[in-house]
Amino acid sequence: MKKNRLKEIRESKNISQSELSRRTTVSQQQISNYEKNSNMREDDIRKICKALEVSADYLLGLIDHDNHLN
Repeated sequence: MKKNRLKEIRESKNISQSELSRRTTVSQQQISNYEKNSNMREDDIRKICKALEVSADYLLGLIDHDNHLN
């Protein structure tokens, strides 16, 4: 499995870690930790995917193109 794409997606949408934290109620520190490794909690994955408008498969690097919410 590829490394998660959280940082790449977040930056492409011009969203800071703080802003993503506000939108998801996942702490900024936890988002930072998630960007460093791919061990994400299932509940947090759902929140982050909704806020970034991407599928979990795309976020986690299981697929290369995301048409889920776009």
